[in-house]
Amino acid sequence: MMTEPGSGKHRPMTLRENNVRKLEQGVYDVLIVGGGINGAVSAAALAGKGARVALIDQRDFAGFTSQQSSNLAWGGIKYLESGDYGLVRKLCMSRNHLIDSYPSRVKEIRFLATIDQGFRWSSLFLWAGTWVYWLFGNGFTRIPRLLGKRTIAREETVIDLGNAAGGFEYSDAYLCDNDSRFVFQFVRSAMDRGCIAANYVDALGARREDGLWMSRVRDLDSGRAFDVRAKVLINAAGPFVDEFNQRSGEQTEHHHLFSKGIHLIVPRITPSARILAFFADDGRLFFAIPMGARTCIGTTDTRVESPFTEVTEEDRQFVLDNINKRLRLPQPLTRADIIAERCGVRPLVVRATAEGQTRDWMQLSRKHEIDVNRAQSHLSIFGGKLTDCVNVGNEVADIVESLGIALSHRRYKWYGEPHRSVREEYLHQAQLMNLDSYTFPGAMESLTSRLWRRYGDKAFRLLEDIREDPRQAEVLIQGTEYRRCEIGLAQRQEMIVKLEDFLRRRSKIALVVRPENIRHAPGLMDACEMLFGDHAKEKFDEYFQEPLMMEQPDQPMNEARNAAPCN
Repeated sequence: MMTEPGSGKHRPMTLRENNVRKLEQGVYDVLIVGGGINGAVSAAALAGKGARVALIDQRDFAGFTSQQSSNLAWGGIKYLESGDYGLVRKLCMSRNHLIDSYPSRVKEIRFLATIDQGFRWSSLFLWAGTWVYWLFGNGFTRIPRLLGKRTIAREETVIDLGNAAGGFEYSDAYLCDNDSRFVFQFVRSAMDRGCIAANYVDALGARREDGLWMSRVRDLDSGRAFDVRAKVLINAAGPFVDEFNQRSGEQTEHHHLFSKGIHLIVPRITPSARILAFFADDGRLFFAIPMGARTCIGTTDTRVESPFTEVTEEDRQFVLDNINKRLRLPQPLTRADIIAERCGVRPLVVRATAEGQTRDWMQLSRKHEIDVNRAQSHLSIFGGKLTDCVNVGNEVADIVESLGIALSHRRYKWYGEPHRSVREEYLHQAQLMNLDSYTFPGAMESLTSRLWRRYGDKAFRLLEDIREDPRQAEVLIQGTEYRRCEIGLAQRQEMIVKLEDFLRRRSKIALVVRPENIRHAPGLMDACEMLFGDHAKEKFDEYFQEPLMMEQPDQPMNEARNAAPCN
């Protein structure tokens, strides 16, 4: 038990507090620095295969690069033009594997690409390329289509075909939830198998001493610094890999260059469930991605020197100009239509030689590389795409085992949704208790489906809560789909330290609802009290203390409901 300062009240120690305390106890097989997609899958793979694992992140899990993606799991069709055929083949197979392994979380989606007259390639030639792409993926998805202007006009009336030569349609995949939620589910899976994970723990540096890595870390909540001991150290710090290696004295074969990409979230521009693809004025692929009642548009591709970036007025105007140029909207999109923004860097891998100067940086792929210092039992993970995450986890596990760490369950399948029989039992119990009677009118999916997609076998606990007290099925934050029982589960198991962790990463409420509408949402303070107890007002004020981005006149918060299944 712990005592709240100045209150005399006792409260149970939280999951995070317990884990921070355990970090300095004993010797771990592996310490992973960085809780983005690379660190999360490394932890899930190693813990699932029997290693004693610790995972830390300076921010929240998936709190930097991994929360700024396009929410796509795709094979990298654009890499065909640069001749990276082996990478395209690998990513296509990885995409297929994700769809198979996560049928409720990763789904096939169609891309409709429109080609302007005078483009460097004809639509017929590009359509032929989509067949190559389809074959690289073993014909796993629906076949490509060549589209004339009449077909495009009939199927997507919103597209401006004034300068179009034609188009084509092909398939890739998307995440039903947001990217950071997908990453956190790997972290949660690792914790279920014994990993000691903690967010908001800063890695200050590491040294090799008596055959162990002594990593100095600081708990950013309490300010306390201490050492974590491990046999193997994995640097999965994303765009900060090079910086952490410098702190630890590691020399690597690879390093990162950075490309900034932004996305703007705007009201839905088409009822179609497909992604609209164009080639922007700079020649790069440009997307309008459905997000329920919203559309995500972008992206830019700007070389930057630092991982810390922001959306500039020039960025916004580039995206707005490109989308307005290619769509026939009742009114052109303006800055006032922007509901939220995403901005992050893509860490691009280059060798520490002159590769970054000899190859056009815009042609660099998102492939991953793992540098291994076997003498020091140190791994550095560079680059990577969410699509390839399972391969990264397996590759890391194989390397760690080769360094002498015994994996007692080396054949264990550490990824994927629970077995079909588990889902069938869940569906049976949900049907018996008539769970879908709590689904509100207009929802884009049933409550039964939503709880399974988001929580897997942990949804059984939610069923139990609702059986014991039907009020647990009530929507707590009005205008979203979040039920009281979900907030309780998040408080217990999802290591939410700040309100932003919940609004932006465990959910995507902050991406589909304007900040002012979130602030005034009925039930939000109740949710804060469940998540943070006596600190609810403090956490609420912390989130809203900065000037709110793009403040607009209030609109009904229930517009967010139509953004399901992504809430």
